[in-house]
Amino acid sequence: MGIINAVRKTIAYYKRNGSRAAFFAALERLSDGRKDRKYTYAPLSEAVLKEQRQEYKKLAESDNTVHFSIVVPLYNTPDKYLREMIESVINQTYGNWELVLADASEMPLDLAMQYDKDDPRIRYIHLDENKGISDNTNAGIRKATGDYIGLLDHDDVLTPDALYECSRVIRESMRKGKLARFSDCPIRLIYSDEDKFDDKKGRYYEYHQKPPFNMDYLMSNNYICHFTMLRADIIKRLKLRGEYDGAQDFDLFLRACAETALFMPQASGQIVHIDKVLYHWRCHQGSTAANPASKTYAYEAGKRALQSLMDNYGIKATASEMPHVGFYRLTYDPDVFSQRRDVGCVGGKLLDKRNRICGGMYRKNGTLAYEKLPEGFSGGLQHRAVLQQDAYAVDIRCMAVRNELIPLYEEVTGVRYQDSFEYAKRAMAATEAASVQDPFEGLDKEEMVALSLRLGSEIRKRGYRIIWDPQVIKRI
Repeated sequence: MGIINAVRKTIAYYKRNGSRAAFFAALERLSDGRKDRKYTYAPLSEAVLKEQRQEYKKLAESDNTVHFSIVVPLYNTPDKYLREMIESVINQTYGNWELVLADASEMPLDLAMQYDKDDPRIRYIHLDENKGISDNTNAGIRKATGDYIGLLDHDDVLTPDALYECSRVIRESMRKGKLARFSDCPIRLIYSDEDKFDDKKGRYYEYHQKPPFNMDYLMSNNYICHFTMLRADIIKRLKLRGEYDGAQDFDLFLRACAETALFMPQASGQIVHIDKVLYHWRCHQGSTAANPASKTYAYEAGKRALQSLMDNYGIKATASEMPHVGFYRLTYDPDVFSQRRDVGCVGGKLLDKRNRICGGMYRKNGTLAYEKLPEGFSGGLQHRAVLQQDAYAVDIRCMAVRNELIPLYEEVTGVRYQDSFEYAKRAMAATEAASVQDPFEGLDKEEMVALSLRLGSEIRKRGYRIIWDPQVIKRI
């Protein structure tokens, strides 16, 4: 990130959130910047790429290849970026693809027409008028013939193994399910890790290592982003919606994922994360990757898309923007249990006397997420330490469970249930003293974590989701 851009971000953050928040944001950004400078993208070796091409050739000979469509909306795209984007598709180690270029430029792009002429897998469509990013993309989606359809921006590039990795995931699912037709594959959405490419300096940076699918995290921000493949029947039915231009991808991902995973946590397996960088998001002057503040209208559209999702599912919840642009929060009325039958437990964040995280969201191996992170820090570039998200387990010292699970809570913990999550909220609001007796006060750290993990496991076995809400804080 350039110094000028960093200064702009800090000033904008100060205007929105005040001096104290801006101080901590700047301090954390400096720390993140030092870590980011150590990141390097390591391309696959020619030997590995050759192996992938040979594997594809064998699949093609047996007529057992999924057909991918990649849809790209174009608009006055410079030849340099257009050529690099198209070449990144042509250079895929997996060959059963088509590239659909939907061009809304005033005049047809000669370079795109030439590629269309030279390669039968490339289809160039010059649109009669520019109807906006969603309608332009939808025009390309309608022409797509693939089993799965991916979305690619006109100035970004794919890694050579992007389609190979998507094919691998789909074929594995087909094998397990003993399925013959790709249209019957249960996987509806595939996404990968990504990074950014500094167009001026020629370096890769801001590696975005994404977690496995997490519905509540998705409702906090569009962490899925790039590179994403959707099953053709789903994207053709849902389409992009023009009223959410700027956040049209976020709106699409929310709807596609909510259909299977919002109320059914165990159905989340239909959404697959590939933990490899398959997409380079180009950063150049004027791009949103370089200057997110240039796209502020998109963040409002994102909030409206999230609110639309809640309204369409009859969930009484209000979507609001977080201090960091592009990140959101849902406030349920009167509480999450009354509105989300999938949620069995919700927990908050615990801070020690030094105002550092000492309890909260636990991973399956018992480690504490964001342990010792200072209170004013957000957890890095994706600000995940301050966002609502699904968790494996949460701390029993700041927790609420739905009424049906109170007997389970008392059986596992051996103590009478009390809503310590609500106590923490009231203490924060200073509406009542928080001097309630802590029934777990005598336990050491290992016992506390083990009990939290055991309860979390039992709740999840019963088909419920656990949510971590770090905006609710308990000080110990």
